[in-house]
Amino acid sequence: MADEKLFQTAPKEVVDYFKRRPSRPTFHWAEMAPREHALGFTVARTAGFDVLDDIRSAVQKAVVDRVPFAQFRDELTPILKAKGWWGVKQITDPRTGEIVKAQLGSLRRLDLIYDANIRSAEAAGDWGRIQRVKDVLPYLEYMTSTSERKRPLHLSWVGTTLPVDDDWWSTHYPPNGWRCKCRARSRAEPRDGVPTEAPPLDPRSWTNRATGETRMVPAGIDPGWDSNPGMSREQMAGKRMTAKLDAMTTDVRRETIAQMRKDPVFEYVVDNGAGYKPTMPGDHAIRDLRWPVAALSDDAARALGTTSRTVAMTIATAEKQSRARRHQPLAIADYDLVQQIIDAPDAVIDDGDLALWRYFGERPWKAVIKRTAEDEILLTSLRPDAAENVGKAAKSRIKGD
Repeated sequence: MADEKLFQTAPKEVVDYFKRRPSRPTFHWAEMAPREHALGFTVARTAGFDVLDDIRSAVQKAVVDRVPFAQFRDELTPILKAKGWWGVKQITDPRTGEIVKAQLGSLRRLDLIYDANIRSAEAAGDWGRIQRVKDVLPYLEYMTSTSERKRPLHLSWVGTTLPVDDDWWSTHYPPNGWRCKCRARSRAEPRDGVPTEAPPLDPRSWTNRATGETRMVPAGIDPGWDSNPGMSREQMAGKRMTAKLDAMTTDVRRETIAQMRKDPVFEYVVDNGAGYKPTMPGDHAIRDLRWPVAALSDDAARALGTTSRTVAMTIATAEKQSRARRHQPLAIADYDLVQQIIDAPDAVIDDGDLALWRYFGERPWKAVIKRTAEDEILLTSLRPDAAENVGKAAKSRIKGD
């Protein structure tokens, strides 16, 4: 069933995508949201069985070494049978406590697990390469496979050519369902005669039986596949980076973040390189892409009640900053001021978020930082301000003391 492509050496992007997904036992696949599947590895009905890491190890070998399905099946099946995860059995649903009849391991399930993980990893790896070359190949064309059975809506999308950063790809970047073999190809420009407008989403209501949540899923896409795994991984990269920075000593963290402000990725965030548009629902998948911008002082951390010492900025904030009418768009160098403002503010207001002012010559600048529910620290505003606002802030601080 596997494509010939599977027997080549796996690209680094494909390997990295899979290795960064920790194991998460679940009873039902829908317990995890679509974007969560890009961030964690799970197999339904493995909760309570000591088999998930065995399956993960076999899938990782298949992804990294391009092991064919027959070898994957023959090596994994005896292990699963020995541990009792095979066939139809009576098991307890951990959500309800009820005894239910459930299909555990089977040759058909192994085939589905193999196919879904191989294709998701390939898609995420391809997305990384698409992003790297989009300056010269700025378009993607929706392509179909050579399979005999093709889904009618997927066929209707074939040839659709849109900019890489078009929000349609946040939900329709293939694969778009179980055993979907559609793909996307980078293009320098659209071919003659192909559609260059995004097909309608035509969302349909779908209720998640595992969580009871009802949400809208675009027509033609299987629930759970209405996301872009490569894009989701990019979003989470900032969170992983923050965790590593928080583990550093104070001096090393500050110097590392100072160097990271010079990284081209920070310019990508500041300039809204992902093309985020707050009015486009599909763009919500990229709004939280972020990059570290400053190290939090101990005093500021105490005021915010946080254990983190890393301040990051999202693409959504950068886009908001670019639309602000009170000042000219900020330059990359202006964000160096954030660290100086945090280190030695001339005035502070703590009303949940932390607003800080500092004079640079005769001009005061204001930075606002906040703590999220996940204990992340985000810069939500940076701008030059009026001197009278600094005076009000100082009075508020004194009054609060």
